Amino acid sequence: MAVVTGAANGIGRAVAAALGARGLRLVLADLEADRLAEVAAELDADTVAVPTDVTDTEQVERLAQTALDRFGGVDLLVNNAGTMAGGPSWQIDPADWQRMIAVNLGGVANGVRVFVPQMVAAGRGHVVNIASVSGLIADPFNAVYAATKHGVVSLSESLRGELSLLAPEIGVTVVCPGPIDTRMLRGLMDNATALVAGGPDALRERPEAGWFATVTADQYEKLTPLFGAVTDLNSVMVTPADAAAVVLAAVEANRLYATTHPAWAAKVRDRSERIIADLLASPTERIRAIALGRKARARVEHGGRVARRIAFRCGEVLGGFREGFRGN
Repeated sequence: MAVVTGAANGIGRAVAAALGARGLRLVLADLEADRLAEVAAELDADTVAVPTDVTDTEQVERLAQTALDRFGGVDLLVNNAGTMAGGPSWQIDPADWQRMIAVNLGGVANGVRVFVPQMVAAGRGHVVNIASVSGLIADPFNAVYAATKHGVVSLSESLRGELSLLAPEIGVTVVCPGPIDTRMLRGLMDNATALVAGGPDALRERPEAGWFATVTADQYEKLTPLFGAVTDLNSVMVTPADAAAVVLAAVEANRLYATTHPAWAAKVRDRSERIIADLLASPTERIRAIALGRKARARVEHGGRVARRIAFRCGEVLGGFREGFRGN
C-alpha cells in the first residue's frame, strides 16, 4: 500500500491515480479536505483520505497510524506536499520563508521520521521525495523554494546512504521535476502574463499575487524578458500524469535520482563543472602548500578528493536524468 501527501492536486493526485490503477491500496493526505475527498472518491481503489498538515508532527503520526490500522503498514511513501513563493531574496516575507521551509523540507522530514521506522521494522518499503530541478540548480527570484528543494535532495541522498547500511531492503528516490502543468505553476504563469500585458501596476491591487503585486517600474524594466520567459513555460511543460509515470519507473528501478526533463541535465552539469573548477582553482590551499609543506599539500589533495566526489555525484545525478521517460 502507498501513502501520498499533497494528493489533492497536481503530481500527488496523478501519482495516486497511477498507483490506484495498479491495484495499490492508498492513504491520501492533503490540507484541502474537500478536494482530497473528491480525489479519493474518483479513484477505483481501496482508498482512505486523511486531511493532514505535514508540518504538524502529530498529524503526520496520525496519518501513519491510520495506514497501519487500516492496511497493516506502508510499502511506499510519496512525500509530495509543497508550496512556492518567489521574488528577490531580501524582499520575501519572513512568514513565507518559514512556511516554505516548514512545508517543503519539514514536511518531508516529518514523513521520513514517522514512516521510515515502520518500514525498517517491516523489512520493506520505498520512500519517494518530490524535490524539483530547483533542488539541483538555482534560478534568480526562487531562492527560498530552491533552498528547500536542495534540502530535500540532500536529505534523500543522506537517507539513501543510511538505509544502504542499516536497512538495504528499503529504497529511496528523489524526483526532480521540471515545469509541470499544475495549479501552482499556472498561477505563476498567469501573474507573469498579467505583468507583460499590463505593466508594473497590473497586479497592484491583487496582494495574493505576492511579489508580482509589488514589482517596481525599475524592476519591471529590468525583468521584462524574465517575465516573458515565464509566460512561455507552456512550451516545456509536461503533464502530472507524465510526472507520475517517471515516479513509478524510478521506484521500480530503485533509482536515487529521476526527472521529468532529462534535457535539463546540461544545466546540472554546467553548475557542477563551475563548482569543481572553482574548488580546484582556489588559491588559498595552494599558497599554504608552498608555505607550509607536506601538511598543507595534504589539504590540497583533500580538496581534490572533494572535487572528485562532487564530480561523481554529478555523474550519478546525470545518470538518473538520462533515464528520463525511458521505459514509460
